[in-house]
Amino acid sequence: MNIKPLILSIFLPLFAYTQSHRFIYSYQFAPNASKTDSAVTELTRLDVFTDHSEFLSEVTAKKDSAIAMAAKKNESSANIRLPDGIYQNKTSKNKDFIYTIEYIGIQPFKIKENTSFKWQLLAESKQIEGYQCQKATVDYGNRTWEAWFTTEIPIPQGPYVFSGLPGMIVQIADTQSQHMFTMKANYKIPQGSTSIYTRPYFVPVEIDLIAFNKKWNDFRKNPLGGTEQFMQMNPGLLNGESYDENGKKSLIIERTRQERAYAKKQMDGNNNYLNLQLHQIK
Repeated sequence: MNIKPLILSIFLPLFAYTQSHRFIYSYQFAPNASKTDSAVTELTRLDVFTDHSEFLSEVTAKKDSAIAMAAKKNESSANIRLPDGIYQNKTSKNKDFIYTIEYIGIQPFKIKENTSFKWQLLAESKQIEGYQCQKATVDYGNRTWEAWFTTEIPIPQGPYVFSGLPGMIVQIADTQSQHMFTMKANYKIPQGSTSIYTRPYFVPVEIDLIAFNKKWNDFRKNPLGGTEQFMQMNPGLLNGESYDENGKKSLIIERTRQERAYAKKQMDGNNNYLNLQLHQIK
């Protein structure tokens, strides 16, 4: 059953009804595709506003909020000791488009997609987290996803990029069981707020899927360290000098080899991407 016409009829009125609401999802995933028995879990949040929704790591959102507050007060963010989330992506959805921030190394890229999902509704149903849910499937990012949604929460939304079902997605996982989102809580939040902030010196570059995949493949073949990437992103900001933990001056170039080795290790160990289409090896 294709429900695209239904999406158009319910999306706007339900957003008006559900403005400023937060849904907390437990995200369970295996960072390394070859070690699927080494799963980790992190809390993520979906904020539903009047005209759009946002999805990102709960930990990252708290850190970004602290950085934004410091900037507003003209204070340094150097003393903010909050960690970054393991889940790096940030997603904003409206009735027409999905905007996802994806990373290559430390550099963020903003990718725009159409919101149309060709959901297939199935008769199968069961209870999840206290909600009566119905099953639906969809293909996205070179994966097949199985979703369980409930009409008890009449909001056509869900975690990550997913939306468009006649009810809130309570749980969704790929058929290989490498990624799973499960709703754990929901509550109201102040109107007009946002969870997605742009950190100073880390402004996302807008790019399409094809260009992102090319850049990712180039990086995979020749990964750059964080300092090199930062200098490319912010030309002239650094002068080629740095200091170690003992305050001893060193040249940035001396750290290049170590940072490149670390970048390669990170890519090798965190290779189980949500969207495999963006990360096709060529």
